[in-house]
Amino acid sequence: MQLVESRDGLAGPSASLAGISNEEAIMIGKALFALGATILFAGTANAHSISVLGNNADAVACFRAADTETRRPDAVAICSTALRDANLSSYDRVATLVNRGIIQFRIENFDAAIGDFDAAMAIEPNQPDAMIDRGITMLAAGADVDSSLSYIDRGIAGGPQRPWVGYYGRAVANELAGRDAAAYHDYRRALELRPDWELARRALSRFSVGS
Repeated sequence: MQLVESRDGLAGPSASLAGISNEEAIMIGKALFALGATILFAGTANAHSISVLGNNADAVACFRAADTETRRPDAVAICSTALRDANLSSYDRVATLVNRGIIQFRIENFDAAIGDFDAAMAIEPNQPDAMIDRGITMLAAGADVDSSLSYIDRGIAGGPQRPWVGYYGRAVANELAGRDAAAYHDYRRALELRPDWELARRALSRFSVGS
């Protein structure tokens, strides 16, 4: 039986991001959103989505703004312009809502970000990447850890495009809740899925594993 313990845990069993510094919230943001998040959804039915999205210059610009680490408050209006296009396909509308939510998250408009993720899921219920995005945004906004985890868990189970992000987000939530063993295993899974991910590697370095 392994004992896994965080050497410098984030917080105690009842903690939430509202009760600690912004450092971990920033790490969550980088983990999820600076990777480019969720423009491509899993499944062969959406394999044509890049070319379709390319037909709307504002939607493309919105995606590019979401796909960088840069804070782009100006890009919210660009995304909104794309969403006003009545000819935007359902897939592209979901993608653009998620991308606008990512941009809103990065500028700490958490309520607006959650609203965008919910709007995306209203079109495509249980969309896995939007669920993970929502759960991690809830964490950053100081929501109850287990409420946030319910979204992340469902997103992971749904087969997201970038599952390592979901595992990292769930690891952060578990570490905040004092569940070090669960956090360790999720950080490790995130690193297995993306071996070059320094953020997950650094997170794992905080843990000691004994017998």
